[in-house]
Amino acid sequence: MPDYLLHGLWLPQSGLNLWIEQVKGHRVVTLERVPSGTFPPIVHSLLSGALFAQRSRIELQTPRGKTVHLLAPTVALAPRQAVEFLSALEPLDAGSPVATAAQRASIAPDLYWLIRMYRGLDRFASAGRVSIHVPRRDGHWYAQWQLGTGVEERGWLAEMTAAAPGVLVANNAGLSEDMAKTLTHDVVAAKLESLDAEEHIRPHAQHDFIRSLLLGLPLRRGSAALSKRVGDWNGSITAVNLQLVFIATEPYEDPDEEPDEYLGGDAGEAGQAAPAVWPVRVQVRSGSDAPRPVRQLDYDGQTAQKLRAELQRAIAAAGSDLIDPARHPRPAHVPVPADEGDWDIYLNTDEIVRFATTEAGRLRLAGFAVMLPRAWTTAETKTKLNVARQENPYDSSTVKHLGFDTLMAYDWRVSVGGVDLTDAEMEQLVRSKSGLVKLRDEWVLADTAELARTRKYMESLHTQALKKAKAALDAAEVLAAMAEKAGSDDAAELARAAEAARAEYEELAEADAAAVAGTVSASDLRELALDSNADAGSASPVEFTGSPWFSSLIGGAERPASERVDIPATVHAQLRDYQRRGVDWLYFMSKNNLGAVLADDMGLGKTLQLLSLLAVEQDAGVADGPTLVVAPTSVVGNWAREAGRFVPGMKVLVHHGAQRAKGDELVAAAVEADLVVTSYGVLNRDVADLARVSWNHLVLDEAQAIKNAGTRASKSARSIPARHRLALTGTPIENKLSELRSILDFVNPGLLGSQAFFRNHFARAIERGQGDPLAEEMGERLQRLTAPFILRRLKTDPAIIDDLPEKAEHVIGVDMTAEQAALYKALVDEMQRELEVRRGMARKGLVLAMLTRIKQICNHPAHFLGDGSPVTENGRHRSGKVEKLVEILDQAFASGQRVLIFTQYKAFGDILQPYLSSRYGRDIPFLHGGVGKAGRDEMVEHFQSADGPPAMLLSLKAGGTGLNLTAASIVVHLDRWWNPAVENQATDRAYRIGQERDVTVYKMITRGTMEERIQEVLDGKLHLAGSVVGEGEGWITELDSEDLATLIQYRGHHE
Repeated sequence: MPDYLLHGLWLPQSGLNLWIEQVKGHRVVTLERVPSGTFPPIVHSLLSGALFAQRSRIELQTPRGKTVHLLAPTVALAPRQAVEFLSALEPLDAGSPVATAAQRASIAPDLYWLIRMYRGLDRFASAGRVSIHVPRRDGHWYAQWQLGTGVEERGWLAEMTAAAPGVLVANNAGLSEDMAKTLTHDVVAAKLESLDAEEHIRPHAQHDFIRSLLLGLPLRRGSAALSKRVGDWNGSITAVNLQLVFIATEPYEDPDEEPDEYLGGDAGEAGQAAPAVWPVRVQVRSGSDAPRPVRQLDYDGQTAQKLRAELQRAIAAAGSDLIDPARHPRPAHVPVPADEGDWDIYLNTDEIVRFATTEAGRLRLAGFAVMLPRAWTTAETKTKLNVARQENPYDSSTVKHLGFDTLMAYDWRVSVGGVDLTDAEMEQLVRSKSGLVKLRDEWVLADTAELARTRKYMESLHTQALKKAKAALDAAEVLAAMAEKAGSDDAAELARAAEAARAEYEELAEADAAAVAGTVSASDLRELALDSNADAGSASPVEFTGSPWFSSLIGGAERPASERVDIPATVHAQLRDYQRRGVDWLYFMSKNNLGAVLADDMGLGKTLQLLSLLAVEQDAGVADGPTLVVAPTSVVGNWAREAGRFVPGMKVLVHHGAQRAKGDELVAAAVEADLVVTSYGVLNRDVADLARVSWNHLVLDEAQAIKNAGTRASKSARSIPARHRLALTGTPIENKLSELRSILDFVNPGLLGSQAFFRNHFARAIERGQGDPLAEEMGERLQRLTAPFILRRLKTDPAIIDDLPEKAEHVIGVDMTAEQAALYKALVDEMQRELEVRRGMARKGLVLAMLTRIKQICNHPAHFLGDGSPVTENGRHRSGKVEKLVEILDQAFASGQRVLIFTQYKAFGDILQPYLSSRYGRDIPFLHGGVGKAGRDEMVEHFQSADGPPAMLLSLKAGGTGLNLTAASIVVHLDRWWNPAVENQATDRAYRIGQERDVTVYKMITRGTMEERIQEVLDGKLHLAGSVVGEGEGWITELDSEDLATLIQYRGHHE
């Protein structure tokens, strides 16, 4: 505790007054009684020679709480002296080394408050955030400066006044106004005083108003009317820039409630806590200032009236009373927040969801600002269905075939914002009407439409499971009754089985209709997958997980590789690798009784693959009857020739021509054969006889012949019984999607639903054409559903034919410019502060956003800033990557090579295209997702032509697949996706059949940044503790703060 304290007061008449307290005994003394060095040197210097001659009446409070009044000796400083004194003492508040800690402690809190008030007013004055008023004093009118009347200025002043030491307020009831007017005027006048020295060079004398502002002289023509007009002008400046801001915040939670029981929404159900109370702060901001609570007493009358009018306009725009503070006051049990404003509203969970989903959009359209927690807008709701079966589909000792009648165990999984929920959390979420729930200490807003769909699917499967359980119960009870009546030895065992079946049925019947687990047939699950994918209103269909093959066949997940089968010596051919894979797949589909479509390109050997399948099954002893191949008449003979060539030991019967067998003769001959080949015409005529044979396989060659389900050929083919069906075609779709459905419906009846269902839910949407978002989305869903049943390879695929030239890949590092480095370091510093306080899904979202922003900085400052600034400045590059790109292009063009330039970001491509086109005097095309099919085709054709452009820009997503751009022999990846498969697909636009030159690939990374560190991680040069590195960027979100800091820190050019 210091021995002496230097106090400061701002008194109404005399301004800044200083007085000294001797702490021991709490006596008021003068400076000469204070030992030298007690106060900071600057204080002794400024007060040297000052007489504490002023006797000021001040009000003090003794340590025991007694209020006393006394005449104390003070130093009253003139306005200019007061400003100089406070300015000189300002460094003390920041821990300046010019004074010791003990000396700084000798400055009393009231004087420190005045120093901080001065500092704030000085900053506002320097920013020009002051205005003018015309007060009357001593019978005269004066023009004086005052603190601006904006929300930011007045809000700050109110906060400062609220924090003022009691002695200051007790001795000056008008402290706030004195600070806003008197001290502000003194501060501004001191700043402008130097202007008066230049008056002698002015051609005309200063205006009366200016002289009053600068010199403190009375106005010659001042009046009450002038004072009022200036006051009205000040109010209009403030009011015109006001904007109401609605800020939804975390709800109030009763600390006495058990956290595990707390769930927002649906309050009042058994076992749940009291409903959550969600505050929506109704605040105000002026211009770009930060929002502040609305406290009407802080503003002048005109401003307050403007705010009230804005509130009424907001209520009208919202179209309801949801944001009316009079209708939604703070409940009595909710404590008063420190930052509460006059108009804050308090909503329950259903109301806050309505506010976020409806009223918020209306308010934004009306020009009001609305701030919602980030998780509410990013918490994607996804549903997964895990399917499993006890038997291993690869183990023939436990299962003969899969089939769609197979019983499958299932259990539901729901994820919100990428986080999988527990069963309890999932049940709570599905039951929630609002979708706004607290999960793992974070509030998230799930998609209520997706939740409703999930509940519908859960109830549908539960109904099917209940039917299966009832059928199993009936069968078990019948068997038990028969055994008991017959006196069988196993009667007791069957009775116990029936009791177990009944218990299982009753348990299932009593369970919630939205049960999370059960048992249904594979066809039930497939029907659910079909409904889910057909729902165009669903953001994402149900995802199937579990056994790779089961989930693939049912839900359309990525198809796993089949087990390799041995090709027997009876096959007299050397199969290519892709043909071997085709036989493996056909054998798996056949063994599991799943219809298949082999849709390889013409000339890739579909016939050989089918004949090899039959040979494999013969060799394994699993061929269950002959195979019937139905083909166009023109190729019937070719089938016989190919069979004699490749599998000469196979018994082949050609059922064709006028002399063909009929009736019993045909049936007998077919049973003795391994392969029967006929035509579609003969099939139509002899369908009754052919249907008498138990066929192992029914194979339709050139299966587009049954593309119309209503034709005679299609009906005849469907009437032939066979254990397994296959379709061979090089053109599964010639004109319409219904052709594909017809072929798939032949091999797996009901796979894509009825004709009407398929037409209404898939065909109409997809056939709307390229570029239509719905068409593309539904096309992708259909592809996922059909992929497990179709195998298609193309001659143009390098994976099929491997006679391509060499490919060389280079990862090249570039340095940042100074501008990029400054932006990078500032972003990393900001992100590290944010990451310290983020948890769970919010942290993951922030990390992913940070990765994008870092890559934008590494690309180019204009990409990050989005300000439309130029690529170069005064002829100098602002980006190391762009500078290196230009170097590569210059060398490529000089040697006559063309270049593909890939970027993930359309915005970056939009920046580069005009720059590169201007630099090289040729239009450099940019292919991205917004380019329609016609434009895309024309762009590719022009690039491939002899006089095409020297380079092409492509977005990774739009240009990464499906294009043939072999005119290019250099590929540049400007920004990295960190997934080799994605980058290789893009590279393969140039590196494919038809490429005659060696291909060079450049992958750019920026030295000293996250890009270089990730490359080091993937190369194995940098090890991060506890990290599991995978492809893509998801693994980065799982890093702890230390590893993440290691990854993103900027290391400069020399490390």
